[in-house]
Amino acid sequence: MKLVVKIGGSISMNENGPDYSYISKFLDVIDGLSEDHKISICVGGGEFVGSYSKAIEDFGLMDDERELCFVELMRANVMLLSLLTGKEPLFDLSSYQGKEAVVSGIEPGRSTDANAAEVAEGMNADLFVKLTDVDGIYDKDPAEHDDAEFLEKMRFEELETVKGEETPLDYGILDPLAMEILKENRITTVLANGRDPNNLRRIVQGERIGTWIE
Repeated sequence: MKLVVKIGGSISMNENGPDYSYISKFLDVIDGLSEDHKISICVGGGEFVGSYSKAIEDFGLMDDERELCFVELMRANVMLLSLLTGKEPLFDLSSYQGKEAVVSGIEPGRSTDANAAEVAEGMNADLFVKLTDVDGIYDKDPAEHDDAEFLEKMRFEELETVKGEETPLDYGILDPLAMEILKENRITTVLANGRDPNNLRRIVQGERIGTWIE
């Protein structure tokens, strides 16, 4: 199987940078799966980029200028995971040839989700997994609505209903460009709680964890 795994910064990055404990466990899972599967990885910015964003608030930069700074920070995360896994560090999607790679932020105005989805397209991936700090997709925000219903499965055509507001550090549960790429290529997509990295192994084995979009 060919798959792309996006690990959200909310679970893999703390305010000082990569969370050693989490990433060590995640890489153990990747190592075990790599015997039978071709895997690319995407990593978000999380608290690390969020803290930097707060620190530069008063300089008066435009959103795209701030994002240029964020991209540079995330390049360091790409290089780290590339060195740890032996996968190609990917800083330019136009040069991507479908190899196993590590990607993150590349340019202002594009989410890491969109970059990961484009890698999935380039790999002709069978599966796209986004590991986050929530259990999956709800029909409305569970933090604001007690009657929010968890969605165990969706069709690609229903993704539009969960699209949220976009900001430079928050593109929602899955940003619109990523949704469109995954939909066009009919790549089975799973959004699940990744606080336990072993959930990835279970998903690859077919266990119905999180929200499955097919």
